[in-house]
Parts: sequence; C-alpha cells; structure tokens
Amino acid sequence: MTVRKQYRTVRQAARIEFYDRKSRFIADCRPLADETQAQQFIRGIRDEFPDATHHVYAWILSGDNQLQRYSDDGEPQGTAGLPVLDALRKPGIEQAGIVVTRYFGGTLLGSGGLVHAYGTAAALALEAAQPITLLLCDRILLTLEYGQLDLVRHRLVQAGFQVEPIHYGLDAELPVGTPPERMDELISLVNDLTSASALIEPLESAYVPIDQIP
Repeated sequence: MTVRKQYRTVRQAARIEFYDRKSRFIADCRPLADETQAQQFIRGIRDEFPDATHHVYAWILSGDNQLQRYSDDGEPQGTAGLPVLDALRKPGIEQAGIVVTRYFGGTLLGSGGLVHAYGTAAALALEAAQPITLLLCDRILLTLEYGQLDLVRHRLVQAGFQVEPIHYGLDAELPVGTPPERMDELISLVNDLTSASALIEPLESAYVPIDQIP
C-alpha cells in the first residue's frame, strides 16, 4: 500500500441550507475513511430526510485505487451529481463526501439552474467543512521534568514542530510531531534544551494539518 506524504480533505462534518426558487437544498459534507463509511453517510441522510425529493451525492476516496462515486438520484443526467463531484474534485479533496438533499418547491430550475444550485450547495458545504491539507508526520513522546516543560514547549512551537496536548503525571509527557526530514533537528533541539535528560520514545506516525505547522 502506497503511503501518501500529504493529501487534502475536510476538517469536520458540516451542513448548510439555502433556497433557490422555493426549492430547499440541504447539503452535508464530512470526512470519510472508507467506502463503508461513505455508504453509511448517504444512508443516514436518506433516513433523516425520508420525504425529500432527491438525495444527490458524490464522494472521493484516495489510496492505491482511487474511488469516486456520484448519483443524480432522479435529476436529469449531468445536472446534479457531477456538479457535486466537481466541488470535491476541482480543489483536490479526498477522503470526503457530500450529500445534497432537495425538497422540490414547485418551480422547475432547468438544466442550468440545477447545475448552479447543486454546485453552489456543494461548494458551501465544503467551505463549512473547512478544507485542510494533512501532512504525514513522525512523532515522538518526550518525558520531561516539570521545570523544563515551559521552555521546551515554547521553543518547539517557535521552531515549527507540532506540539500536542500535555499528559500530566509524575513527569510531563509531551507528544511532538515533525515531517520526517526534521526528526534529527527535533531530537538535537530537545537534547540541547534538556542537557540530554529528556526521555525520547517513538510514537506512531500520524497526519497533521499543515496549518498547525508554521
């Protein structure tokens, strides 16, 4: 399995709602781990709004075999599912899906109007879900004396390393992440700041939002 150094997805689940010529559009966007979760997402929205006219959806999963699916769910072909898919595809969003639920308001929107309405709904939901770029970081756990904690934490943040929440015990435990190419720099800085007294243990790698890495 290919390990990606980084990819774009969404930070959180989000929902928006708007009206276009009396039709009500409810758009949900959320991060997805796999195809099973994507199907559960779509099924959950359908169950929540069983009386809706349409449940149009699109999702993209990455990996060795990228998967993407979309459905017009009864709308004219090409007017609904593709605009929703394009809302994900154009900015390069992966591991995410969007479902746009429509309650028909009695006025036909026409092909162009449907494309605009579904595309707008999907784009607004994506914006609300906060697109992010995730970078694969190596992580270590630092065990420090409390007297060293504030200085070490401050200097690591200042240097652009990903400092995670502190665990408080007999000593302070501080998980820290970094792009792999900066690991030697991180360890050297910790040793300098603590006179090599900090215990340094490896942790599992994890994806970290780039906006958290100055």
